[in-house]
Amino acid sequence: MSTHKPSFVVDAMLGNLAKKLRLLGYDSKYDSSVEDSDLIKIGEKQRRVIVTKDENLSKSAEKTGVMSVLIRGNDEIEQIVQIAKKIGLSDFIIDTNSARCVNCNGKLGSIDKIRIMNKIPSGIYERQEKFWMCNDCKKIYWEGTHFEKLQEFVQKLNQRLK
Repeated sequence: MSTHKPSFVVDAMLGNLAKKLRLLGYDSKYDSSVEDSDLIKIGEKQRRVIVTKDENLSKSAEKTGVMSVLIRGNDEIEQIVQIAKKIGLSDFIIDTNSARCVNCNGKLGSIDKIRIMNKIPSGIYERQEKFWMCNDCKKIYWEGTHFEKLQEFVQKLNQRLK
């Protein structure tokens, strides 16, 4: 497997999958209103793998030389396994230093706690020490209960890949 991390363009039917890919650190463009022909252009121009449930889109992409992964089923773990097997990914981790914003796909950067004091609930501020902010949309992240659920998700995902 190469050290180059693939980037994706995800079609309208797979918004939750795009969010999971972002949390796993993969640059994943998603816009629910983009036409299939534009998805292919984005894939071609930006060298992104198209992730879709649309068989016709997948075939059209492959004909133009754009790699695509045709997703079957609705289970998110199985969907990521399908991507991993098609393009050769393994050993997923949740790394807050490489995760991307679930809202806008922007890169996250750590931010000093004091700088966000008035931007998060006081209980969170008191309980958490590490925070990250999206460089683009300024959404703030921390390792709350959702982080533990994500870790469990990744464990299950890696078990399925073995």
